[in-house]
Amino acid sequence: MPFFPRAEAPQARAATSKLDLDALVSQTVLCLVVLGALAFLLRIPRVLARFWHRSEWTKGHRLGYTDTVGPSHATTISFNAATSSPSGYLKEAGSSQESHSSYEDPKFAAMTRPQRDPNRPLPPHISPNPSFLRPVVSVLRSPVAPGVSYMQVFICLGYLGVLLYPSIYRSRGPFVDIKRYGYISVAQIPFIFALSTKNNVIGTLLGYGYEKLNFLHRFVARIAIVAANLHGFGYFYKWCLLKTFQEEIQDKHNFNGLFMLICLDGLLLTSLPFVRKNAYNVFFYSHIVFSIGAVARARLFPTTPRWDSIWPLLPRFSVLITFSVSSKHGRLSRLVRPIPELGLTRVEIPTINKGWRAGQHVRVRILSSAMGITGWAEVHPFTIASEPGNPEGLVLMCKKSGHVDAETFRSGVYESGRARYWGGIQGLVERPYGGPGFAVFNSFTAAVFVCGGSGITFALSAAQELIQSDLRGDSRVSVIELVWVVQDPSSLLPLIPQFTAMIQQCRYTRLFISVHYTKALVGNSKVPGVLPPGLTLSPGRPQLISLLESTVSLAVNTMGRDESASGMIVGVCGPVGLGDDVTKSVGLIDPEKRDLIGGIEMHEETFGW
Repeated sequence: MPFFPRAEAPQARAATSKLDLDALVSQTVLCLVVLGALAFLLRIPRVLARFWHRSEWTKGHRLGYTDTVGPSHATTISFNAATSSPSGYLKEAGSSQESHSSYEDPKFAAMTRPQRDPNRPLPPHISPNPSFLRPVVSVLRSPVAPGVSYMQVFICLGYLGVLLYPSIYRSRGPFVDIKRYGYISVAQIPFIFALSTKNNVIGTLLGYGYEKLNFLHRFVARIAIVAANLHGFGYFYKWCLLKTFQEEIQDKHNFNGLFMLICLDGLLLTSLPFVRKNAYNVFFYSHIVFSIGAVARARLFPTTPRWDSIWPLLPRFSVLITFSVSSKHGRLSRLVRPIPELGLTRVEIPTINKGWRAGQHVRVRILSSAMGITGWAEVHPFTIASEPGNPEGLVLMCKKSGHVDAETFRSGVYESGRARYWGGIQGLVERPYGGPGFAVFNSFTAAVFVCGGSGITFALSAAQELIQSDLRGDSRVSVIELVWVVQDPSSLLPLIPQFTAMIQQCRYTRLFISVHYTKALVGNSKVPGVLPPGLTLSPGRPQLISLLESTVSLAVNTMGRDESASGMIVGVCGPVGLGDDVTKSVGLIDPEKRDLIGGIEMHEETFGW
């Protein structure tokens, strides 16, 4: 069978047996939908556990405000930028090999923690996989490349394998059976749009944020573009052989197809990693223009009646996208405090104090002339650094990103004592995105949070939410280990008061915070001296494997006789390299310790997705 057609292509085409391409591709789409439905059915137990309590039904979906704050014994952290480096914690720089530990071992006191009320209902815990699959999951979770796991590769290969069926079934070659690749390309449009939206149906049903499914969106889109090019260049090749290219391209349907192909190739070129990282606005606006152009021309392209049923759904789908972006918009009174030691700006929004879960992020748009002509259109994600019900409201720690930097925050800011208030600037805070999905942090026996640099925002939110659950008595967590990796030890200074208050608030749970700095001490560096119990400062990178195993042992030893282990959650937030290191360390934990704690689950929030 020839791969390329000869000049007598019409005779070869006439000899081809009839094949219902419409039905063939429809069966493939149905197969993909069934596989997705099967994945959802397997996660139904975790869905029920996630919404075990009525208060969980509204968390993580829409921001809001309530007059009711957290427990009466919750402490509001007094944070003052002017006094963020308390002199009582300072000492002159010493050797980089010096360990700055607390003056007593806090883990000894953890062995005698008070027991919870046995009549208090605790959240149910459902493991994401059976115990006999834990070794397999550990391998699939391992990174095969920076930011890419074996599980992601397996999913992409499975998707590609399903599409091979309509691609090669009774096919005589890509330049002979040209039409089928057009069907395959168009069939991917609903999946591409579904995976591209922030609150998409697929992520909602499976419990994953849009950033976790972004790899699949890119993969499916590239499959569609490759199929479209095979379809288009197949016709170009045939027309060139027959010397009818100029006549054929003047046909309006063929011209629409060429225009659509140009738009798809433009999408591919402007979405390359180099463009996304160095010219994000080019990537963003070109995505909008090329997507509209491709869909509009595809509507004018000749189709069969069955595929015509897709196009009326696209406007309705766009309406759903608009309403899914639930935003809180208005003149917000924001308290802005710079944290020079961290290179961050702390922003408090007291008019929003509910509606999110630990680990979620919001997208902020500043509607101010200080942003420039097109700056108002910039939307930047920031991880929430506070727990719901906090009297301070929604707290963000914003790192310099585009136009959103210290200069922007200073515009419209007026002085009031030692604090700076942001007034007179319109802001748009879009609904919380991402987060742990169906994982319930307070249903685990132990929790470990590893973060790097500004990733401390995730750990603060998660730890404070667990502390509030501990104060209410509805948390299974007995040990929380927070590991923060920074370059300079002075980064710890502004957060010492908050860390101290968090440690003191714990009732049944024990919180240990270890800060590791990787930069050698030189000159008159500010180094914390004696630290409160439960807080340590050490040079060098953390030994993750030994830290995880010691946390497992401590959690098991502090369990009551009637308690059963319900697993350990390991959360990581930081650069891609840090996430890969933590994932590798989790996979190297002693299998006996892993099974002793009831399995280990990971939640990863990495920069640069």
